[in-house]
Amino acid sequence: MGLRAVGLGAVLALAALLLSGSASAKPPWVKDLASIDRGIDRALALGRIDAAEAADDRSAAAAAANVLPKLPSSRYRNLAAVVHQVAGFWKGYDSARGHALFGMLSFNTRWFASHWDVKAGTEVVDYSDGTWYHAFPGIGFQFHPLENFGKLNNFVTQKNTSRAEQLAQTLMDRSVVRAGGLAWEYYFRFGGGRPPWISGMAQAVAAQALSRAGTFLADPTLTAASQRVYKTIPLLTRSAQTGPWIRLYAFNNVTVLNAQLQTILSLQDYATQTGDQAAVKLASRLQAAAVGLLPRFDTGYWSLYSLGGDEAPLEYHKYVVRLLTTLTRRTQDPTFAGYAQRFGDDLREPPVVKQGPAPGAIYPWPQDGYRDYSRYVFWVSKRSAVRLQVVHAAKPVTVSRGWHSLAWSPGRIEPGVYTPTLRAVDVAGNATQTELTPVEVRRDTQAPKVSAALAGRRLYWRGSDDASPWLALRVVLRRPGAVRTLWLGRENFRGSALLAAPRGLWSATLVAADSSGNSTQVALGSFRASRG
Repeated sequence: MGLRAVGLGAVLALAALLLSGSASAKPPWVKDLASIDRGIDRALALGRIDAAEAADDRSAAAAAANVLPKLPSSRYRNLAAVVHQVAGFWKGYDSARGHALFGMLSFNTRWFASHWDVKAGTEVVDYSDGTWYHAFPGIGFQFHPLENFGKLNNFVTQKNTSRAEQLAQTLMDRSVVRAGGLAWEYYFRFGGGRPPWISGMAQAVAAQALSRAGTFLADPTLTAASQRVYKTIPLLTRSAQTGPWIRLYAFNNVTVLNAQLQTILSLQDYATQTGDQAAVKLASRLQAAAVGLLPRFDTGYWSLYSLGGDEAPLEYHKYVVRLLTTLTRRTQDPTFAGYAQRFGDDLREPPVVKQGPAPGAIYPWPQDGYRDYSRYVFWVSKRSAVRLQVVHAAKPVTVSRGWHSLAWSPGRIEPGVYTPTLRAVDVAGNATQTELTPVEVRRDTQAPKVSAALAGRRLYWRGSDDASPWLALRVVLRRPGAVRTLWLGRENFRGSALLAAPRGLWSATLVAADSSGNSTQVALGSFRASRG
């Protein structure tokens, strides 16, 4: 008897019986599966899904319920996270979301039943329907619309009819209606966005891919679908300083360069396939906005991922170069051509390093917390792994463009002059080595300068020592046949203390030592103590 025949309710009951003796001991996914079951019932009652779809959805949930108790560690956590994710949409199940959510759940169940989790970013295809899934840490494999429409574009370019037909139909099954048009939802949280959310860039690539697939496969339904997709795109732009800018994420206003450039290309392709003049005009306005803002994405040494944000990761920088190169070929725009060249050159140029103020001499031994290390301030032109080498090479540290500092704390080392070098390697592997200002390592052999005086029983002192953070003070009392030492401990270079000494007349001497053990003596003269 199969899982569909058994039913999700029976599987849930069996799981609860096996896993717990009390309600409080049930794992969270048991409650999630109950929510899923309730959501399927609700969608069926409202006519959002038919009986066959309900049976398929229950089968996917039942399979997860059957597999989960048997999974170890991270495999369990990933699948449980997907179950929880699907359960979170229980009030919104319909045919399209059913295909997306339960198809994703089914794939994760089959994967984690026999595989460990994989590196984040790994793309894996479900050959049963052609859907591609993207691995995320802790939440398994997720349906990723942009990735899938990118694959559809590739299959059309490769003239792979069977793969293009399969994936196009699979994606159409997962389309939802937004603002009178078609859209594809993301079902995981990202960057502060609550699911389900959509992407302006993904919508543009969807319009491009479906229109190209419609022409390639001679399928007018795909062409018509691409036109419905386009309806959502103007609503997914916002006003930037130089014109409209596509929202990579519908839930925020981050101005992302690669999203704008890709959207221009995608809309140009869509307009070529469909003759949609509104798309031609929007692509032209997006192009003008991109040309106007391009200089602000240039640090002089690398591109920014988003306006006012961080440097682009290597793969996104390369992606921008490819997009600019294609736009240059299509439009002959000199701004696109110039930045394609500049950003391309950045991939081959080593980082530039500038040194800040030179450090002074250090006294690293003994380590007393004062002038024990040398701090090197430097500026680097782009994100790099930097390594400071003096006697031995330190571990590399990754830094972004701008000012930073690294410390060299040599500990016990011979006095002398040492010349450090700073090696910087950017994300593309270009390296530069810069010789920094030499640093003098000294050993403190000079006694501190100290003056002191007694006023009755109170001792006053003042001292200086540029290699020590404190003075260790003691007062030596002498008289015929007796010597006493009053330990005052570590003190600041200026202060006073009340002396407690045995009765009688004493000859007093202050002994002041620095952190290196160098000492100086100050005669204090006669000292009469009337009481201890």
